[in-house]
Amino acid sequence: MRSLTIFAASLAMCAGAAFAQNKGGGGAIPSPLKLTVSGYSDGGDIPEKYTCAAKPPGGSPQIDWSGAPAGTMSFALIFHDGDVHPGKTFADVTHWIAWNIPATATGLPASVAGTADLPDGTHQGNNIAQRTGYMGPCPPPGLPHHYTLEVYALDSKLDLPATAGRADLEKALGGHILASGVYNGLFHR
Repeated sequence: MRSLTIFAASLAMCAGAAFAQNKGGGGAIPSPLKLTVSGYSDGGDIPEKYTCAAKPPGGSPQIDWSGAPAGTMSFALIFHDGDVHPGKTFADVTHWIAWNIPATATGLPASVAGTADLPDGTHQGNNIAQRTGYMGPCPPPGLPHHYTLEVYALDSKLDLPATAGRADLEKALGGHILASGVYNGLFHR
């Protein structure tokens, strides 16, 4: 029950932050993006092949989105563990961040390379392990953890250093969100 309470609070914080940071800051709710992730349904179990339990550790799943509004100049992505580990903060449980995904993109392929700069102009920041790119879910043994994927359609590209982390990305999103989508998954070991 505690896990569900933390998860609900995490979603409320994410939703509140997105709504407060939207274009114009006038409280209007951003348009929804429709997200799909290969291998699992929204709210379903994340397959082991996309996690640290895979041997070798799994790569990112294919992500698709639709519903980007006119004026979209880029996309940004945050993938994180919604259940805070003891002694950790929300920034400590970030598994993937990416920004300046081209406006023409309708998703990301499976197994995105773990490099800071991708050929299409996409930039990736550091994850929970302080490595660039995707790191699959890797909770401690026990109860399932709730993982949240957030994708944002933005009215500009973001000017962030290669060393940017989740807090930097979230700050840069302020006032630029045209649309957003959320997709959830569960994983436990």
